[in-house]
Amino acid sequence: MEELIQIAAVVIAVTVGFTIAGVAGFGGGVVALPVLVWVFGVREAIPILTISQLFSTTSRVWLHREHLNWQVVRYFAIGSVPLSILGSMVFVSINTTVLVRILGVMLLLFLVYTRLPIGRNFTMKLWGFIPVGAGTGFGSAFLGIPGPFAAVFYLAYGLAASAYIGTSSLGMGMIQIPKLIVFGINDLLPLRVLLLGLGLGVIAAIAAYLGKLILGRVPERVFPIIITTMLFASGVIFLIRA
Repeated sequence: MEELIQIAAVVIAVTVGFTIAGVAGFGGGVVALPVLVWVFGVREAIPILTISQLFSTTSRVWLHREHLNWQVVRYFAIGSVPLSILGSMVFVSINTTVLVRILGVMLLLFLVYTRLPIGRNFTMKLWGFIPVGAGTGFGSAFLGIPGPFAAVFYLAYGLAASAYIGTSSLGMGMIQIPKLIVFGINDLLPLRVLLLGLGLGVIAAIAAYLGKLILGRVPERVFPIIITTMLFASGVIFLIRA
């Protein structure tokens, strides 16, 4: 009975999380990771989630392919790919509890900043996606849940709705590949993990399509409210989870 409950919890968390990601550009890891850790433990949960994220981001990129901002993607990749390799290596050998708390506090401070006059007037420069990519790549490999931190900067650059979802998803998708290579080298991708990741990845890809349908019905003025709400929820979850 307990095993059935765990299976149901994982399927529901992945479906809900990656549907939210289809609307907000992030949220899949925030919702799914705590459940995956509960069922599989952190050493299996992060690789499983990484495979699922690759499916989800690929699906979102395809669904929003007409609105991709390739300049942003290139600058983001310069910072994200090398740091995702470093973060994956760190993940193999370190406890993440303290860092999760720090990141939760930082995320809430980001939200406060964006509500202040100086934050509302902040304009993101293209070159700024190099350090944003670096922080996101490291956080993704280390914690599996990088999306909330990059969202603030994509929106500050002026991307919204479909352009934001597609561009941020392509950046996130590129991060997953070096992570999986490092995980494979360190024997963190046994057959069980691969099969679980693939199975949940299919669910995540379908959920991304559901998110796209929902996004098409969201008024443009409501979109920033959804992002702000998700950012706040992510910060709180990080603190509680730690």
